[in-house]
Amino acid sequence: MFGLAVDKIERGRSSFENTGTRLENEFIGEVDATKYKERAYKFLHQEKFSETETPDEKFERILRIREAAQREFENALDFTDKSKYIDFKNSVKLVEQSQIGNPEKPSKFFPAALYNYIKDRFQDKYALKFFTATGGTHLDIVHGVDGFFKLYDKESNEELALATIDLTKNLSKDRARADVLINIDPVDEEKYDPSQNNKNFDKKFFDEKIKYFSEMIIQALIENYQRR
Repeated sequence: MFGLAVDKIERGRSSFENTGTRLENEFIGEVDATKYKERAYKFLHQEKFSETETPDEKFERILRIREAAQREFENALDFTDKSKYIDFKNSVKLVEQSQIGNPEKPSKFFPAALYNYIKDRFQDKYALKFFTATGGTHLDIVHGVDGFFKLYDKESNEELALATIDLTKNLSKDRARADVLINIDPVDEEKYDPSQNNKNFDKKFFDEKIKYFSEMIIQALIENYQRR
């Protein structure tokens, strides 16, 4: 019995560690992990915070939250603890609040290419945003989502559609909890990298893959819009 419990813990730890791969970091970037943990901690412990406090009390509270948040999510298994569960909808909100860059100007080459292709398919009255969820978030570790695109009405800022993605090097993986599974063959990984010092970048290959994945994301956005 004890051996089975240990195996289960090790599988959980392995699953967690594999979500934060070099692939995901290099391709779509990460959230601000410190900010995310603080916001997740406040969400889980809302009853601890008073709405009326002095500036000194507020400063002390911020310091306490930072320390407590790091302890709350200290190791790999903390995000899978049932007592620390955060549902999908609120996980999305926390991820949005913990971005490092501008969701309308992705800095990483891969989401930027996807973004530009997808954006061109929609009229100017729509706004498109991309959010990464990697780097230690409930959305990634618990809900199996590495990132997502959102479409908005540009005038009203109303959210119109959501499409989630999951990146993987595991070519045998053919199903995902995310709307779109993006399989990156390790053999072809350098073909996606347009950096100047990479001689293996293949623009034709890259453009074809971006078109392929973007069309799936566009379809997922349309289907999500139709279900609302």
